[in-house]
Amino acid sequence: MKRLLINSSLLILLVATFSSCKKQIADAYPNPELQTTGSMSKLFSGMFLNKRMRPSYWDFATFILPTTGAFSQMTAMPASNKMYIPSLSYTENRWVDFYAGSKADDNDYNYVGPGIMANYREMETTYGQLTADQQTQQAIFLNCGKVVLYDQAAQLVDLWGDIPFTKAGSLNTDRVVNPAPFDDAAAIYDQAIADLDKLNSYFATAQLSIETQASFKRADILLGGDLMAWRRYANSLRLRLLMHTSYVKESTAKAAVTAMLGNPTQYPLISDNTQNAVVKMSPTTLKSDIQSALTGSPYAPAFLLDTVMAANNDPRTDVYWDAGTKGMKGFATNGTTTDYDKGGFATYDTATFFNNYNIPGVIFTAAEVSFLKAEAGERWGVGSPQTDYENGIAQSVGFYYSINQSAYFSSGTWPILPTPSGTVISAFIAKPAVAYTGTSQQKLAKIWTQKWVNFFILQAGEAWTEVRRTGYPALPFALAPAAGGATTPPQRLLYPATEQIYNPDNYAKVAAKDKADIKIFWDVR
Repeated sequence: MKRLLINSSLLILLVATFSSCKKQIADAYPNPELQTTGSMSKLFSGMFLNKRMRPSYWDFATFILPTTGAFSQMTAMPASNKMYIPSLSYTENRWVDFYAGSKADDNDYNYVGPGIMANYREMETTYGQLTADQQTQQAIFLNCGKVVLYDQAAQLVDLWGDIPFTKAGSLNTDRVVNPAPFDDAAAIYDQAIADLDKLNSYFATAQLSIETQASFKRADILLGGDLMAWRRYANSLRLRLLMHTSYVKESTAKAAVTAMLGNPTQYPLISDNTQNAVVKMSPTTLKSDIQSALTGSPYAPAFLLDTVMAANNDPRTDVYWDAGTKGMKGFATNGTTTDYDKGGFATYDTATFFNNYNIPGVIFTAAEVSFLKAEAGERWGVGSPQTDYENGIAQSVGFYYSINQSAYFSSGTWPILPTPSGTVISAFIAKPAVAYTGTSQQKLAKIWTQKWVNFFILQAGEAWTEVRRTGYPALPFALAPAAGGATTPPQRLLYPATEQIYNPDNYAKVAAKDKADIKIFWDVR
């Protein structure tokens, strides 16, 4: 591994369990407790420096490639005794980064960055010290931060299930470490869904002073201070969470989604690639440095490349993959370590991924929204599911080609490819395996499969969530040797050991759920 695990000290492990320490924030941002717009704005900006919100070496090397990418088959892995047992130290590091973030002696944000929960709690504390007039203006930072918090917390729920949430982060509120109870996963979702609706209404009516608007625009790394863009993001996130729960709470989800899709003026969504919520890089300073993580030839999985993409002339193939000596061929699910070491299989595209310092951090795209709308339309008769499905494919193609076309190379010069024509995309959509034909279940399978392809390696966590939630695509996994302790991929990650050590009473209440085969609450199919 490129470097040893950061945050190995007892202190960092302790605060990772509950929140972040005040000193971390103070070190990263000048005087965070000042009652000024600068304090709120810097804490808000800091949320986007979290290394799990953009393509970083550490995230890819220690978590995405061996865990969410492997379990969603966005990357290939040879059979081994422990192929389905995630590293507890690296999954704990993912947990730490949500709560406390990580701190090191350098400023390389491929390894360090503020915690999402820590920054939000510090924002709440700072906000509480403001006058009423100041709060009216600076509420914009807190409310935008809340959208990010819910997005990231939902992702943590999708990985672990119940998590400390409502009481987490005490060091950033009352400056006292209070062991936080685990909130029910479904309750966290319910709270997020309800609050995102309120946040949409807030963004629709918020009135900012000229000074606050200028500060907000500078601080908003994600959406440039555009209130309509924040409405689209909040509503798109709410749509995602509702569809996640749509098989366990179908009547509730159906009613809410139908209301949203039936009133686009009240509930604007991300509908075009120009509206995508992505963390843009500054390649000479904040880089998408995943080259080292992809060194060592992590290969394309055969099911994704051979069966789903290449067999149907998927136009994304050329920006997803580089052909190996065996041609445009992926590594088989039942491939051996010897096969893997011999190599020759397709690898991640050099221009788009391997040598590109300018890969954005993907938060939400128009393609995902289109596929969510298509699923809702096919199941509940809302809108035009075929149109949404086909739009999703076209938007996905356009998005990945835009990454290729905006590449900033770490070294060398590599081919930049023109976006495929509408004719090429239409020919792909007309392929029997892709075309919107068949029974309702067959159409849903196609929606979910194309959504999975769209998530790819940049949203491997969402890909793993959808594979578990929908059962599609039906991925062919090799059966690991029983001696390894796990013969199939887990349904969830195990809680960090630090929860058992430093939060024993609260951990005891969820210990019975802390098994790899326990499903997340939305996984009922």
